[in-house]
Amino acid sequence: MLKKKWREELLLVGLLFLCLYSPCAEASHLIAVEIRARPINCNSFTYEITLIGYVKIGGVSFGGEDVKLLFGDGQSVLVPQLPSVVVDPILNIGRVQFTTIHTYQTAGVYLLSYGEPNRNEGIVNMDMSVNTTFYTESSITVSNNNCDSSPYLTVPPVDRACTGIGYFHNPGAVDPDDDSISFSFVVPKSELNQDVRNYTYPNNQKFYPGLSYNQANEEGTGPPNFIIDPVDGTVTWDAPGMTGEYALAIKVTAWRLNPVDSTWVESGFVIRDMQVVVEDCSNQKPDLTVPDEICAVAGTTVQFAVPASDPDGNPVSLEAFSDVFSLSDSPAEVHPPGPALQSTAPPYDTAALQFRWNVTCSHVKNQPYNVVFKVTDSPPAGPRLVRFKTVSIRVIAPAPEFKTVTVNPVKRELTLEWENLFCENATGIQVWRRVAAHQYAQPECNIGMPYFLRYNLLTTLSGDAQSYTDSNLAIGAQYCYRIVALIGQNKIPSRISLDTCLIPKPAEAPVITNVSIAATSESEGKVEIRWTSPFDIDKNQYPPPYEYKVYRSDGFGNNIFTEVTPTPIRDTLFVDTPTNTSNLPYEYRVILFVPALGNNSIDTSSVASSVFLTAVAQPGKIALSWQSRTPWSNYLQAHPYHRIYRSNGTPEGPYILIDSVDVNQNGFQYTDYGKFQNQGLADFQLYYYKVLTRGGYGNPDIDEPLENFSQISNGVVLDSKPPCIPIVILEKSDCSSFSCAADNYYNKLTWSYPEGEACLETSVTYRVFVADSENDEFLPLVTDSGTSYQHNNLSSLAKCYKVAAIDAVGNMSPMSDPVCNDNCPYFELPNVFTPSSPDGRNDQLVAFGAESGSLHCARFVKRVALKVYNRWGMEVYSMSDTVPENNSTFWDGSSNSGKELEAGVYFYSADVTFDVRDPAQQRKIINGWIHLIRSD
Repeated sequence: MLKKKWREELLLVGLLFLCLYSPCAEASHLIAVEIRARPINCNSFTYEITLIGYVKIGGVSFGGEDVKLLFGDGQSVLVPQLPSVVVDPILNIGRVQFTTIHTYQTAGVYLLSYGEPNRNEGIVNMDMSVNTTFYTESSITVSNNNCDSSPYLTVPPVDRACTGIGYFHNPGAVDPDDDSISFSFVVPKSELNQDVRNYTYPNNQKFYPGLSYNQANEEGTGPPNFIIDPVDGTVTWDAPGMTGEYALAIKVTAWRLNPVDSTWVESGFVIRDMQVVVEDCSNQKPDLTVPDEICAVAGTTVQFAVPASDPDGNPVSLEAFSDVFSLSDSPAEVHPPGPALQSTAPPYDTAALQFRWNVTCSHVKNQPYNVVFKVTDSPPAGPRLVRFKTVSIRVIAPAPEFKTVTVNPVKRELTLEWENLFCENATGIQVWRRVAAHQYAQPECNIGMPYFLRYNLLTTLSGDAQSYTDSNLAIGAQYCYRIVALIGQNKIPSRISLDTCLIPKPAEAPVITNVSIAATSESEGKVEIRWTSPFDIDKNQYPPPYEYKVYRSDGFGNNIFTEVTPTPIRDTLFVDTPTNTSNLPYEYRVILFVPALGNNSIDTSSVASSVFLTAVAQPGKIALSWQSRTPWSNYLQAHPYHRIYRSNGTPEGPYILIDSVDVNQNGFQYTDYGKFQNQGLADFQLYYYKVLTRGGYGNPDIDEPLENFSQISNGVVLDSKPPCIPIVILEKSDCSSFSCAADNYYNKLTWSYPEGEACLETSVTYRVFVADSENDEFLPLVTDSGTSYQHNNLSSLAKCYKVAAIDAVGNMSPMSDPVCNDNCPYFELPNVFTPSSPDGRNDQLVAFGAESGSLHCARFVKRVALKVYNRWGMEVYSMSDTVPENNSTFWDGSSNSGKELEAGVYFYSADVTFDVRDPAQQRKIINGWIHLIRSD
């Protein structure tokens, strides 16, 4: 009789699971959700966390029992049922907001998340939407150095779309930390690290039935596109093809500039997960016109009109979204201030929105302000269509202005004075200087000192400073000065001032013009030194002829000078014979004597050095760099090119001019790839180089360019040929005899090196790379000199590997093709358990595990959702997604309310998610029956 009873109850399973796979869950009210984080106490890591949802008014309540906002540190808060504020009465859409305060205990990167069942039924670009959780997340970086906010979004996602007509959306993202932001699409998720089922982007060909896909855009000239502008965030879907509801997710990423290495690093992100309804309609979309990027100087007014039109002559409303409207100091305004309908029918033809903003110094920041303008038409019937356009407004500080420049001839110093700064929130003033004028008209929106002008930063003063004295001046040189104000706590540079140029120290002493290497040798080197006579000297006070002594110092900046002319000379040319010009640079100064006034020195030149060249051997190339310390500038506007000479044979030459380098743009460096006359560089061959620098004082009485040769330096090209790619084998797992261990799995790789002349290498090591899938980034795991590697202590076998060979000089081969393993998943529940049994055994429903002695134990299980039904198909027990651990209890024989259930046969449906690479094996519905036996 018992077996017959079981058979009768099993007949109910088919009928029962018809309900299980029907949309029994109630469709969600959610249209879009996003999370914002804002610091309110940086010292204690305390943040204001705001959850924002857009909902259908009158639908299922937002939030509620067991719905949590997760803070990413293991803490969470329950989100209560919340009322909504109407944002679109026509579409019956409201906005819900929940705000809470949370304090993080330590610095770190935190992922905030929120999930709520369920998505709307029938979303066409994913599977089983009605049974899929609506999930979104946001990230912030909490640290002692950065008090970071997440970006926030100002434009509600309330717009609908029409088939055959372009759809547009812009989230109106703002970053309050003045970070740079970028935009991208991501696949919507149903939970952490879990994409929704079988997501497809809306322009997939399957959503264009009965249409010619290659002419399915609005103009009929090409296939439909679905793109997002990575800079301003405008979504363009040109054009929808099939009616229905579509899901999409926009990721807004904030990027902060690392001041150490000037690289951009991600500081946080926010995701807008939203749904778009596409309908059939005959309406045409409106349009609007905005100005190009605007650069506004603090103290001026930005004012413009945004005209809009509609092809159907329907009324339109215009709106603007940006943080500029909520600024505490001088916010921007638009007129009309609200989205009032304006006529576009004759005689008006166009509507308009007037924008006005009085820009102040408090508005200065690194990133531009983006103002998103939106036009919405209002047809008699059917969906309203919209267009978005963005205006970028960069606010900069005006340039400081010089007041006076004074030279003190006695102290031989120069004093700069400037007017009071326009911006009272200046926190610093930079003083810049260069030798020899460089004509430059600063573009309208540029700020700060461009590097190619080759000014040197002399000092940074406080923001209230009004003068600076420069006493480090060379004889006969023209000096040009510019200043830059630094604005606010972020020290944002202003526009640069106009330059002021003068020769503060006339040539009343010798002026060195050349220190050029005439011979390179470790023992017989020669240096040619030239100088001018003191042409600005008072000849009545210091009558000619003049005599000179030359002094030399070894290396850069040693300041230990030795006389190299035992007796004074009258010539302005001297060839010095130091012992080693191969390995040392030299600095020189020239002392002036007036024989008519005795043997005492009168004055000294400024110090000038030789040019020292370094050649560094690299695979496939030779890198050159050079340096010098001269009172003249080697960065001239009229003569920017230094010349590169090379000898392919011996240090004696001949030397051929192979290239020139613009040092204003590239500095004192050059890489020889062997491109001269397409002559490639041979491996291990010595090449010899010398560089000719070109400079000047900016003094019209001193001829330019001043040309000086470096010493000869040699370099060799290292072997640049990578080794051959290894051949890799991965031992596959035998699932039929697999161990139930949870954390001591291993993957074993073996590889071999190809044979043949093309792969001859005397010394090869190997680097193993690993990734979770073929599409993920492969990261280095280990470097080994052997031909095998066993990756031990794994909790998952689902790994992919690549191997690369590395030769003796560091050349690495391309990585091998990936070899991948997968897990052997299994999950099984017993058919019988005995709750409250006297022996305490088998009194809970537990999946078969290692203790069962069976090879078919539960393994590689990520989550299990279980529902239990009685013989009449009524649900008596359910367990939501649970991460199983050892001996996890799935059922104790009680109902959802905790009441003990009667003995008998029950039926279950287990929704099991496995940790496997194969998408087809990642999720399974396992159905079965359970006999609950009670001892009484």
